[in-house]
Amino acid sequence: MLLPYRALFAALLALTASASVARAYSTPDAYSENPFSGGGGGRWFSGSPADGFGCSACHSSSPTQRPFPMYVTGLPLHGYALAESREIVLAWPEFAQRWRELRPDPTMPRPPDQPAPAMGMIAELVAESGKASGTIEIRTATAGPDELCEQTRPNLQPRIGVKLFQVRAGLPPLLIKANAQGVLRCDSRQLGQRCIVALTSCGAKQARFVWTAPSTQEGPIWFAAGFVASEALASTPENDAVHEIAIPMVERTGAGARYEEVLHGGGCTLSGSARRTAGASHSFAFGAIAALAIARRLRRKS
Repeated sequence: MLLPYRALFAALLALTASASVARAYSTPDAYSENPFSGGGGGRWFSGSPADGFGCSACHSSSPTQRPFPMYVTGLPLHGYALAESREIVLAWPEFAQRWRELRPDPTMPRPPDQPAPAMGMIAELVAESGKASGTIEIRTATAGPDELCEQTRPNLQPRIGVKLFQVRAGLPPLLIKANAQGVLRCDSRQLGQRCIVALTSCGAKQARFVWTAPSTQEGPIWFAAGFVASEALASTPENDAVHEIAIPMVERTGAGARYEEVLHGGGCTLSGSARRTAGASHSFAFGAIAALAIARRLRRKS
């Protein structure tokens, strides 16, 4: 009989109690690092079919935790067309307001007894075929004030808060640099190729990018995103507001309509479908998640 995952986690924790203390990570740049060193072990925790697990694999909230949702606009919820471009905006106005309350003047040093707000966001689009999911472009030259980090010095030009990574199995993630026109561009055309949109704490109020659907028929494409926010930065992943989104989008064809009918008419919810997709990847991801669980417990002790 298979043991529950929580029981297996506990057993591994007991066997590895003498492991070295891990550092907490709060930046997507560290997601490719070893879990025992505070990294993500190559997982991005977007909750997509390509990743399986979301932010809630490590972060958790309490009953008294104030919710901080993330809102998404621009998704083709009624079906996408091949090679069609759409602007997608992700925003978190409630947390942005709370950030301004806690940091009314970002140019002033934070008092030692004042809590420091923190947040992180991961998003991607993944084709169920595992192949082409299209192109993502971030146009830095036309970024609005809400997409920029807060200005911490009067003479310092604020930078855009969002980053774009190209990820392929067996290779280090590539941080995309802007071209001569100020555009970050990532193409997903091959099996296992992914484009990750990421943002960490800097005071930005939203993220915006242009998604162009693949020019070939790839079936349903999932939009998956995770948002974690905290009013007080801490060294442990508890008492965080966690918001996860996983939505399949079908091509505007008869086959796409049939897929949506089966998905909804078979007694399945979108969240339920996402859970089953995540469950299918438990077997090969178990080692990384177990290591993260170990690191989480060690951070509590440190």
